[in-house]
Amino acid sequence: MMNTLYEKFITLFMLLMITSCGFHLRGMTEISFKTVSLEGKELSFTKNLKKTLTSNKVAIVLPTENPELRIELLSEESEKRILSLSGQGLVREFEIFYRVRYRVKTADSETWSQENVLETRRDFTYSDSNLIGKEEEERQLNESMHNEAITNLFNQIQLVTK
Repeated sequence: MMNTLYEKFITLFMLLMITSCGFHLRGMTEISFKTVSLEGKELSFTKNLKKTLTSNKVAIVLPTENPELRIELLSEESEKRILSLSGQGLVREFEIFYRVRYRVKTADSETWSQENVLETRRDFTYSDSNLIGKEEEERQLNESMHNEAITNLFNQIQLVTK
């Protein structure tokens, strides 16, 4: 009885401390447009981009349907570099990059914006003895970088559409 009361008190105290420091969960991305067309190449993060758009109640339409915003996805690039080596010459750390090139056009604009580049990067340690775990970590980091690129894309688009 006393133990569960103590646990509840600690939990309540921790929640109070978190909220008092100003922490709050990030809500949905504020989007100022209701229709968008995605043009150009089908990139590896396009599926998540479409999911994020639809979850924010943005309709994905064809360019002929006069969307409020047109996004042309030009290219993506993933790169992996050795960041450090051990004394025996074995890889200890990698650095991975993800770049997306795109441009946008609003409904009231006659020309496309200049080409924009989104770039995200992560470092991770590497070990031959934990190969499967490190491959999974790299996959998760790549997914995280794709999601960060989508967030950055929305942030940059908000500047264009205001």
